Amino acid sequence: MSGLSYDAVNILGFGGLAAEPLPQAVDGEIVLRYGGWSLQELRDSAVGQKLMHPQGWYESFVWSSEKLPSGIYHLRVRVPESNRMTFAEQEQMLPEGEQIAPVALVASALLAHRMQAAGALLKNDWTRCREQTADGYCVALYWNVGRLNVRSVWDGNRVDYVWSSSVRTS
Repeated sequence: MSGLSYDAVNILGFGGLAAEPLPQAVDGEIVLRYGGWSLQELRDSAVGQKLMHPQGWYESFVWSSEKLPSGIYHLRVRVPESNRMTFAEQEQMLPEGEQIAPVALVASALLAHRMQAAGALLKNDWTRCREQTADGYCVALYWNVGRLNVRSVWDGNRVDYVWSSSVRTS
């Protein structure tokens, strides 16, 4: 995947275009302008209602209503060589300055890409995010029947289709 840049604030309907251009993305990276919404707000937005499964299972978890600081984020939605690993193994393989990405950022990037490119970045794969549910489960995203699905996946799930996502800030 070549580098991609998305103004998610504008694309996802949370505000207008920014006056300044986004930084250039490097190969394998998504540069995302994010405006500080939660996963629940994203799901309940017009784009979320159209392109996300209407799930409520995660509403009891604090992370689903948390809002990250607005800003420019550099994401890798499918970190190369990160499949067939546990969360801890995926986290350890990231270079300094990168961390496992929050679900609100990854979902925003996947939806922005879908709106702009009319395609799904993950195809038949899942990407793990930093949030945890309980008892060894991690939050993951994948496309299912044309809609983005938020699921929990057992951390010991060492399969080919569960990749890591990562983020660094500008």
